[in-house]
Amino acid sequence: MTGNTFQLQRLAIVGVGLIGGSLASAAKTRQLAREVIGIGRSSERLQAASRMGIIDRGVIDPADLDDVDLVVVCTPPDRIATDVLRVLQSGSTKTIVTDAGSVKEAIVAAVSSTTEGHRYLGSHPLAGSHLGGFEHSDPNLYQGRLCVITPTESTDPRQLQFVRSFWEAVGMQVRELSPSAHDRMLALTSHLPHLAAAAVATQVDPSCFPFAATGFRDTTRIAAGDPDLWTAIFSMNAEHLAELTADLISTLEEFRQGLLSGDSAKLQQLLSTAQKQRLQLKQLDGDSQRTHA
Repeated sequence: MTGNTFQLQRLAIVGVGLIGGSLASAAKTRQLAREVIGIGRSSERLQAASRMGIIDRGVIDPADLDDVDLVVVCTPPDRIATDVLRVLQSGSTKTIVTDAGSVKEAIVAAVSSTTEGHRYLGSHPLAGSHLGGFEHSDPNLYQGRLCVITPTESTDPRQLQFVRSFWEAVGMQVRELSPSAHDRMLALTSHLPHLAAAAVATQVDPSCFPFAATGFRDTTRIAAGDPDLWTAIFSMNAEHLAELTADLISTLEEFRQGLLSGDSAKLQQLLSTAQKQRLQLKQLDGDSQRTHA
């Protein structure tokens, strides 16, 4: 036993890929639920996940679920609202639903406008990997990482505490933001860096790759992400991301003007500011590692 006091009878996960599979593995490892059920579109994949011990059983139709305490939707962001509503409309009226999507405002708006929407609370566990599929599931993927939950004015405090307790039970730190504040924050810290990495990656012709050392490789690593997934994320968070892209272009223009005018002092100022920001992040990472050691 892990010592956790949080206990579910049944936990269901829609989308048993890397994120959903790791969540199922974490729940089973920590014995947070008596039964972990996977919901997906392929019975063969669900059976394979069951044989690996990631889930206890799988179902295709959410209507086949019986008395599930919590459902976590871990499908791509452009499918989450539809999948959440399928669960809400077919399951027990006592079932709470959350998700793991990296965009919140559009999903929350789509779900909360329905009569069943009060049983949904948005979540975003900030954890992942460049790998995909439940074959790469990691029960420690969420340990020590941050999860953002996005309550609204109509969120039931008991539901809020229930979802918070679940994420804490899988080892996460939990913070609350409004859906809009979450999307702006993630546009700045996740979506804009991916956009910038993609832009840099397109600048270099493959004939130059033999000369690409760690600088290019480190800067463009995240550009290797799934284009379909990131198109959905960019599109669903377009307003915040477009605004921040304009800010980035403005900063790049400062660099450009410094280069054209030979203004070494300006270039040094820009680079020193960037260095200071990055070192602060490194210090924060070090503090976090010591805290969770």
